[in-house]
Amino acid sequence: MKDNESKDVTEFKKSGIVVRIRPTLKNGVTRFVLDYRANGQRKLVWRSTLADARKAADAAVDKIAAGQAEVLNLTSSDAHAYTRARAVLQGIENEIDDVAKEYVEAINLLQNRTSIQDACRFWLKHHAVNLTKISVAAAVEELKERDRANVDESRMHQLAVLLGRFVADFHENVEDVQPVAVDEWLAKLTKLKGGAMSEKSKRNYRDIIGYFNRFCVARGYLAKGTDWLEHARKYSAAKRGTIEIYTPDEFRKILAAADSRLVPFLAINGFAGIRHEEIARLDWKDVALEDGESFISIYADNAKTKVGRMVPVKDNLKKWLLKHRREAGPICEFANIWMQLPKVAEKAGLKWKKNALRHSYISYRKAESADIARVADEAGNSVEVIKGNYLKVIKPAEAARWFAIVPPRKGVK
Repeated sequence: MKDNESKDVTEFKKSGIVVRIRPTLKNGVTRFVLDYRANGQRKLVWRSTLADARKAADAAVDKIAAGQAEVLNLTSSDAHAYTRARAVLQGIENEIDDVAKEYVEAINLLQNRTSIQDACRFWLKHHAVNLTKISVAAAVEELKERDRANVDESRMHQLAVLLGRFVADFHENVEDVQPVAVDEWLAKLTKLKGGAMSEKSKRNYRDIIGYFNRFCVARGYLAKGTDWLEHARKYSAAKRGTIEIYTPDEFRKILAAADSRLVPFLAINGFAGIRHEEIARLDWKDVALEDGESFISIYADNAKTKVGRMVPVKDNLKKWLLKHRREAGPICEFANIWMQLPKVAEKAGLKWKKNALRHSYISYRKAESADIARVADEAGNSVEVIKGNYLKVIKPAEAARWFAIVPPRKGVK
């Protein structure tokens, strides 16, 4: 033992805090133990000399007084780690415990699926861009202007009506539209005149919104990877309700009441089952009225399903078309055929039934041929659709009456 070290217990007092220092013999060597309480717990700290013990006591009192007693629990390695962390965080305003908390939250969110760094890189790739600010209304007008020269009248009508409702309800910039809001909007959609909207109609709205979404991404109005439909439920494209058709007598009345420019459209719709939008794209050069078998060619670019097909021209349809045949030029001469159809039905004393002429063809052709696969091919549908939607039982004799409708002879009304 050195001369300047006492065997008696020494009390170090400062700021009302007392630290007891007592010598103890350990392995033949005298050590000094600091004995005090911090945060309600007893603390014992060992030092080799009384002088070092007094310095440690002085530091302990200062830390206790400053409310930092917990720092005294750090081991030497913990203290070094703390110091290194402080150096790394230089320039970051957040406290070290806040940084640790955010780190743990990020790790828990990722669940070991990737690193925090990779997650940040992915976010930056898709979001860290200077987006061009534009309102939903202005972006829709840009889309319509772009498509005006490339799509038919029916598609433009669809864009105007469906996106028109979207514009009416989203008075904000494109980048502010939220997927959850789009899902809620689709779910609450009703018919324009009120009443529940069919699943198929909601499916059409959903598809158009997706089309508009992709346009906005391509134009730089939305970040890459933005998907407004990520939360939106999928709606069935299957038809709902009863398929409506016309009787042979009703179709005779419609044809008799029609403007001569409208007759080819009606005849092809009713006696070949070609869709409205497909007929609107047809040219007379696509109609082969040969002495033998005759066909109407629906090319893939003009087909709704983007699959081409050849539709046979029945004998009665051939007679209707020969009366109006031209070498070339559009079969449909009206800019907006959809406005003409209800008018001709009203003139005939009937109500226009949407798609009823196509439905009539499929129903009567199915009854006439008893060959569902053939009818599906001619109509550009699947066998499943024909089986599922065209269940109305029609007698072959009624089908024969339908396909016996021919133009009246001159002088006969």
